Amino acid sequence: MFNRDSILSFLDNAFQRIDMPCFGNMNIDYVSSRLSTYRSSDQWLLLFNSVVWWPAGQGLTATVEVVGTGVVGRQGFDNDRFLVPGCIQLDDDQNILSIVIRGEDTNPTSLVIQPNYDVQPEYGFWVSVALAETYKESLLASQAEIQQFIPPGFQHLLTIDEWDHPTWDMPPSRTVAFPRIASVLVTSDPSLWIPVEAPNTHWSHWLPK
Repeated sequence: MFNRDSILSFLDNAFQRIDMPCFGNMNIDYVSSRLSTYRSSDQWLLLFNSVVWWPAGQGLTATVEVVGTGVVGRQGFDNDRFLVPGCIQLDDDQNILSIVIRGEDTNPTSLVIQPNYDVQPEYGFWVSVALAETYKESLLASQAEIQQFIPPGFQHLLTIDEWDHPTWDMPPSRTVAFPRIASVLVTSDPSLWIPVEAPNTHWSHWLPK
């Protein structure tokens, strides 16, 4: 069985091993994220569902990272835990040639793209930010796509889009959010979740790097 302290200790260790998302990751930029919690009778897991800009990979990508005692396979990210929900094609002058989301063409003129190259030098990132403002639900991994990472017998308890994510100076146990999440997991009572006053999940908290 588990308790609040064992959950927080597990998460602190997982974050140190980078088995939890590190929003300050130097290789990818987290654009928008969602956190869901699950438990069974004697195990628990957290699932982080994120839209990222991944220059060395597929560009616009959705990543799934899972952590907890109920995880099947390795903790955190694995090779089967990402998908490409859309494609941004740019020419050599960074003009948008096309945008496709879930197989559907998207009109670039409908987007409000506001690049700040002192913060992030890649135009594709700023297009991704604009897309997430309107198409977040389509860009995140769908419920059907994440279900494969949830073992049978696990109950969904809570899904949130804003929380205070850990940093190297503030591990999960010292955040406001994760002790509250641990209480939800232990009691199976999502009403114990209280939104944090100062969430830091917006991409602007993590750039420039």
